[in-house]
Amino acid sequence: MRITVIVLVFVVLAFMCVHTNLPWSDEAWFASPALNLITHGHFGTSVLDPTASFRTNNLTGIRQHTYWIMPLYPLAEAAWFSVMGFGLMTARYLSVLWGVLALWAWYRMVRILVDERAALVAVALLAVDFTFTYSSSVARMDMMAAALGGAGITVYLIYREKDFARAVLFSQALTAAATFTHPMAAGYCAGLLALTLYRDWRRIRIPHVLLAAVPYLAGAIGWGLYIMQAPRDFALQLGGNAAGRGLPLNDPMAIFHSQVMVRFLYVFGMAPDTQGLSHIKILILAAYAAGVLGVVFTRELREQIGVRSLLLVSSVTLATMIVMDREAQHHYLVHFVAWMISLTAVAGAWWWERRSIPRPVLVAAMLLIVLVQAATIGRRISQRALLRDYFPVTSYLSGQAKDKGLIMGSAELAFRVGFIDTLVDDQRLGFRSGKRPNFVVIDRNRYAEWIAQYEQREPDTYRYIRAILDREFHVVMENGSYTVYARNGVAR
Repeated sequence: MRITVIVLVFVVLAFMCVHTNLPWSDEAWFASPALNLITHGHFGTSVLDPTASFRTNNLTGIRQHTYWIMPLYPLAEAAWFSVMGFGLMTARYLSVLWGVLALWAWYRMVRILVDERAALVAVALLAVDFTFTYSSSVARMDMMAAALGGAGITVYLIYREKDFARAVLFSQALTAAATFTHPMAAGYCAGLLALTLYRDWRRIRIPHVLLAAVPYLAGAIGWGLYIMQAPRDFALQLGGNAAGRGLPLNDPMAIFHSQVMVRFLYVFGMAPDTQGLSHIKILILAAYAAGVLGVVFTRELREQIGVRSLLLVSSVTLATMIVMDREAQHHYLVHFVAWMISLTAVAGAWWWERRSIPRPVLVAAMLLIVLVQAATIGRRISQRALLRDYFPVTSYLSGQAKDKGLIMGSAELAFRVGFIDTLVDDQRLGFRSGKRPNFVVIDRNRYAEWIAQYEQREPDTYRYIRAILDREFHVVMENGSYTVYARNGVAR
């Protein structure tokens, strides 16, 4: 009954976020190949212009083949859209389902390794965590990767004593699926390998190794057949997206800045632009850190094989992810939070049982965490950016820009104005492609920031953008998230 209530609380919070969070470009980028697959039979990303490269990304051939991301998430979206219909809300509902699977995975994992109390605390903290609910309410692949990766480790624990071969095959199938969802899931593969060697290395035989390899081989063959359709485009797209992602091991200060400041402190209320009460989110991180350190420095806990297993898996998983992600992007934080919360729950349950920390203090700390989480989530919901900013802009474009030429703007606009031959995501506004839009939408989160950076990085691009916006366009609509420009003479 308690776990059911917790899951229901999570679903309610996630659905409220689904219907209020401002969309962003990634959601449309990854939905585009899914839509093309079910409507046109190809896996291209039609909403992105091939010349709209950014960072080290290379988008050559992007409209014919989508190679810059792993294939399983858009394939899962295609299957989901075929049944449920296409749309932003539909895409986000899929993430909510992956969130429910992730809750199950960590609940069973902690319950098997530690006990029921720790498992309930872990899943309760996850259900109200603002990073977890956010990842469960946006149409990106991070929650799918976390759910499959966590489920793989959990399935191994469920079957390892009853049927070792089945445990190996099923667990590796799930972690392989996670890896073909997002490269960061390689951390779960490493964690599962460490757990298998730690608990069962004496039982491993050659047939088990072969079984473990089967899911990866099957995935590689399927993806390889698709890659062979345009191998050069694959090398350019995936190579460009992967370049510069690894940790700069020769620069300790860069590591500290990205992995401590950017990954954790900035997200938990300490970013340079954070103001007012938003700083209180640091209390959440402090509680998680106290829980993790509580497990690490409590000898009686470390002596329990289940707790040692949890420590090992989380350490190996997260160390692998850290090495892979020098940029410490915020959407990967869900992987870290899931393990930090699990260890915090173990420490909290231990302190409660042993009364090493007075129970009223533990209750007060738990209530404080929940209140800060609720305030953070509630603030996002109360902003109602989807209704306040996104819907008015897309309604205007759907009416005033219909049949009046090309729109250039961030890809999320396509969910309402159309993905095919209507909108092109090109932050250079045609400087490289030569395309001439009749409407331009500058969003605060991407285009505004990137165009400002072009003044130093690409001066010619910057001068072109400023010239056409100042001389050929005029503002027709503006709100907190978007500014809409129309070409002179096209619309008022």
